[in-house]
Amino acid sequence: MTPGQKEALEAVELHGGIRPAARALGVAYSGLHARYRRALEWLEAPEGQKSAIEVSGLDIGTAKHGWRVIQREDGSRDSVFWKADPGEQDSLIDRIKDAFSDLPAADPIPVPPHKAKDLLTLYPIADAHIGMLAWGAETGEDYDTSIATKRLVNWLGQAVEASPPSETAVILDVGDLTHADDQTNQTPRSKHVLDVDTRHFRTIDMTIAALVTATKLALKKHNRVIVRILPGNHNPTSYMAVLFALAEHFRNEPRVEVQKEPGEFFAHQFGVNMICAHHGDKAKAERMVLFLADEFPEMWGQTRHRFLWTGHLHHHKSQDIGGVKHEQLRALTARDAYAASHAYCARAQLQAVTYHREKGEVGRVKVTA
Repeated sequence: MTPGQKEALEAVELHGGIRPAARALGVAYSGLHARYRRALEWLEAPEGQKSAIEVSGLDIGTAKHGWRVIQREDGSRDSVFWKADPGEQDSLIDRIKDAFSDLPAADPIPVPPHKAKDLLTLYPIADAHIGMLAWGAETGEDYDTSIATKRLVNWLGQAVEASPPSETAVILDVGDLTHADDQTNQTPRSKHVLDVDTRHFRTIDMTIAALVTATKLALKKHNRVIVRILPGNHNPTSYMAVLFALAEHFRNEPRVEVQKEPGEFFAHQFGVNMICAHHGDKAKAERMVLFLADEFPEMWGQTRHRFLWTGHLHHHKSQDIGGVKHEQLRALTARDAYAASHAYCARAQLQAVTYHREKGEVGRVKVTA
């Protein structure tokens, strides 16, 4: 049991509950709850798991197997391998939540004056591919983790500055926020080898910091900020780490809503506007329009202006499909070696699109390299 887990166990026993214990210690409820749960797991853990933890230094939620040393009455010793039941292991989402439960919360930012309550501004981010490495001599433009995160913050900041003071802002990442999903540096499904410039740990760290800064920039212009991050084919799992970190960071900021939704579709109603998004890697736009009508029938029936945003293919495309304006976004990233060698020439871009509650789209800002 770690010192933090022991402290949590003793505090809960002393104060009679997790919430009063959290108040007494001056810590977040979620963080204390996680440590208290780990402490209980330690008390109930088999001796083999405890032995594995003592030898390896791992946490109770991490060690899933180990050798248990048995001391016999005659002085001899024997070893038995212990392995946890898969059903007892924490889900990936719970482990990510616990990992970020003790992050410091953001200080509230003053509400900006002169807000337009009938306006909503969407900041769609497509295919940032943070962590990708591109060599300018080969691709025409250098690109790495530092360049990517600076571009995200600077371009979104320019878009915020040029947009009207809408009551609501939506920062919407439509997938492939990071270039890789883990340390294997391959796309999860096709196992395509990726060019990366740093460890995945550093990529996630810098990505979280960039989105925190981008959200704070939006808070200075807009009264309410909704943040949604969708999975892509490059990051179907690691996007959750960024999502939960943002949610924990802004947990005490009532003007920020970080949507922790497990689905791959985003759907939001603003007046008579239906604003939807998907990464765009699993179905054609025509099929997604039919899916949206079936999946969100009430929203579909209550709206007049409907929009579907996708990314994935990195170049711009716009079309009207059965009452829906589908727009495929340009990527935020520069081209990598694969794109350059296949003669792809789409330009990087970030947009801000403003909607009126009754009139649909009424303004647009574009930031380009």
